[in-house]
Amino acid sequence: MTVLSTNASDENITAIHIQAVIFDLDGTLLDTESLSCLAVIDSFELSNLRIPPEKRNELKSRGDLLPWELKRLILGLRGSEWIPIVLGYAQQNWGVDMELDWREGWQSRCRFADVEEEARKDVVAKFWRAWEKRLNDLCEQVEACPGATDLVKSLALLKLPLAIATSSRLASVQKKRRRHEDMFQSFQFIVTGDDPNVKCGKPAPDIFLEAAKRLGFHPSNCLVFEDSLLGAQSAKSAGCRVVAVPDRRMEKEVFNNVADEVLTSMHEFTGKKWGLSLDSAKMIK
Repeated sequence: MTVLSTNASDENITAIHIQAVIFDLDGTLLDTESLSCLAVIDSFELSNLRIPPEKRNELKSRGDLLPWELKRLILGLRGSEWIPIVLGYAQQNWGVDMELDWREGWQSRCRFADVEEEARKDVVAKFWRAWEKRLNDLCEQVEACPGATDLVKSLALLKLPLAIATSSRLASVQKKRRRHEDMFQSFQFIVTGDDPNVKCGKPAPDIFLEAAKRLGFHPSNCLVFEDSLLGAQSAKSAGCRVVAVPDRRMEKEVFNNVADEVLTSMHEFTGKKWGLSLDSAKMIK
């Protein structure tokens, strides 16, 4: 067991022993977010849903990125949770024609007859399969986030147990990791969104509680790296310490009452706040 003392000069952190580190995957370790946006957009056509040409051209002119007002709502969610949000947004803002009403507040307007509930599940499942297939194809191109590989290797050299806690399903993770085995081999455990022990997705604490359990440490002794607000809330509600590395478009202020430290990139992480003998300027190359 590795026990690391805190930096006594940091008055905000006292008596903390960081014994393990847990990373989110998408947008934290791997730069999948732009690929994920393109996969979402392409999944409409793959699911026989048509984005009007003028809206599709507008999205293309913006680099095939989802509007931030939408993207910020779905960061960190599982497919079963973010797909209805995306469908509702597309229906309301892009004029995508659909048989079912997915616009905001649709739950209160529906009685959830068995037939309609099954129809909604079928739509979500079809879109989810299309998105995962398209993203898996694109993930041949995925790059590591700035500083991620070096940070993981440096923490591994300190003999810190490492885990990944991701909302992605296992099959998707296996595709994404192919180009990055040098980084993934440092992790003892990977807990995915479809793990049977993860009953509720982020921002519920389930996935981080499970990751801490597998690592063999109390959550309060685990340091979590997250890029999304929902993920940070999930880790904090599990009792973990949180380092946020948010999307460049996200206002960092939203993490003020959630994260213990907020960085622009993982290159900035020195470990000093946590008593780790790590200098980001001397990371392993």
